[in-house]
Amino acid sequence: MGKSSLTPSRRTALGAAASLAAAPMMPTIATGSTGRTLDFDNPQDQLYALVKMTGDLEDGKETISWMKGIVHAILEDGKILEPMFYAGTLAFSRSYKQDDGSYKNMSNFTICYLDLETGDVLNSWYNPWIEKEVEVVNYASTLHTIVKPMEPINDHTKLRVEWQTDGNDVIRWSDGKIIKKNPITPDKWPRASVGEMYYKNQQAQIIARRDELENPDLSSVQAITTGQRHGPWYPWMLMGQDQGRTYRRDASKKAKSLSEVPGQIPAYAEKHFPDFMTAPTKWTGAYIDPETLWARDMPPEVEPPA
Repeated sequence: MGKSSLTPSRRTALGAAASLAAAPMMPTIATGSTGRTLDFDNPQDQLYALVKMTGDLEDGKETISWMKGIVHAILEDGKILEPMFYAGTLAFSRSYKQDDGSYKNMSNFTICYLDLETGDVLNSWYNPWIEKEVEVVNYASTLHTIVKPMEPINDHTKLRVEWQTDGNDVIRWSDGKIIKKNPITPDKWPRASVGEMYYKNQQAQIIARRDELENPDLSSVQAITTGQRHGPWYPWMLMGQDQGRTYRRDASKKAKSLSEVPGQIPAYAEKHFPDFMTAPTKWTGAYIDPETLWARDMPPEVEPPA
C-alpha cells in the first residue's frame, strides 16, 4: 500500500495516468546528426517523447514539477464560473525503463489549496453556499504507475490520446473520464458525498519542441502542460448532492531545483510533509483513489444503526 499523509485528517489522493498494452513497434533511428527522428504515429516514439516531456529518460534521475490552477464552481444554472481558490501541486518523480519497453514511474507529491487574493495556503475556507467555514484538506501522497506505449487514439469510453506536430511544436492531447460507484456513500457522509456515482473528466495538453525531443543528448526537456478538470464538489467542501460541480484549469512545468518553484507550497510541504520532499526509490505499485481513501480514513458523519 502506498504511503500517504494528510492535514488535518489522514487522507490521500491523486489522479492517475492510464496505460494500455505495448504495441510491437520499434522507434525510428535517423542517420543524421540529431541521431533520432520521431514518428508520432509510432507508440514507442510517443512513449519516448512523453517520458522526456514529463520526466527524465535517465533511470532513477529525480524530476521536480509544480502545478497551479484556479478551481471554479459551476452553479446550478451553469451559466457562469465562480472562482473559489487555487489548487497547487509540488511533485518529485523518477522512472526506470523495463525490459518490455515500459517505464515504472514513482512520484511523491503534495497538493494544497490557496487563497485567491493572498496566495496563502488555506487551512479553512468560508463556503458561501452553505454559509459555513469548512476545514480544508491539504494532503500528500505517493503514486506508482507503469507507463506503456499506446495507440494514438485509444478506447474513447475512457481515454483518448492524440499527437499533433506543427513545425517545431509537438503537442500531446489527452482526454479521459471516470465513471464509477462512489465509495463516499451518502448514507455515511451526507454532506461530503456527491452521490452514489462519481463522474469526472480530465484533459491535458503538453507542449514541447521537436528538436529538443529528438536530441539524443537530452534525457529530459522543458514542456508546458495545461489542464482542465471537470468534476464533483471536493468532499471537504461539504456540498453533498447540492446542484453544481467544480472546474479547474491549471498549468504546470518542471523545475531545475526547488528554488524555482514559486509560492508557499514548498515551505508548507517541507514543514508538514517532509517525507514527500523527494521521489520514492522503492517500487510498490500501489495506488488508491482519493474517494476510497476518504471512505477508509474519514469517520462517518452518520453512525450506522445498531
